Amino acid sequence: MFSADDQERLAQNLGAIRQRIAAARASAGRSEAVELVGVSMYAGPVFPRGLLAAGQRDLGENRVDHLLELAAALGAQGPAPRWHMIGHLQRNKAKRVADLLRSLHGLDSLELAQQLDARRSPDLPPLEVYVQVRLDPAEQRSGIEADALEGFVDALSDLTRLRLVGLMGLPPLGEPEDARPHFQRLAALRERLPVAQPKLSMGMTSDLEVAIAEGATCVRVGRALLEGLSAEARA
Repeated sequence: MFSADDQERLAQNLGAIRQRIAAARASAGRSEAVELVGVSMYAGPVFPRGLLAAGQRDLGENRVDHLLELAAALGAQGPAPRWHMIGHLQRNKAKRVADLLRSLHGLDSLELAQQLDARRSPDLPPLEVYVQVRLDPAEQRSGIEADALEGFVDALSDLTRLRLVGLMGLPPLGEPEDARPHFQRLAALRERLPVAQPKLSMGMTSDLEVAIAEGATCVRVGRALLEGLSAEARA
């Protein structure tokens, strides 16, 4: 369970991240809000429960099995989390999370989009999706090539249970400043989206300031939230 000390430390970590976001927005002269998604980083249900208690409802996970375990453990008690899938989602697992997610941050194939559209309940709002763009051809990561983006987006227009909200990208591993040209490239690509005020999901613990300076509207943070917590708080 979360001790009082762990809950206090988590609240401090969360506050520090929000201060970083606010400072980065001010430095970049940006007035619009930047959404924070708190990532579980393979921690057990105690950690997201602590995040919810601290007022952080947008929670991210990159593995389907772990996401389902966390959602089941949290149950219906307390504030309801808004789940974000931030990792690669395999097509054969789409049906397992189609009704659970608020947002998918890594849409990378038309087949996956069609699976989600077919499985999403009509009683729910359309699933928010970010198209993942491959920012570096040398990286072995999922994503749509930039020159195929417009055709891919056109193919999504008939899928009524999905709502395209923006783009997501992962820069190659490196120093925070090394990510800047990749974030700039992603920001330029959003002009190709037929979406009013398209969003950009980019930036994590180490490079969120650079991402916000280049237009991020959503950052995904896990490591900085876990700093200083006990082993029990991660279990």
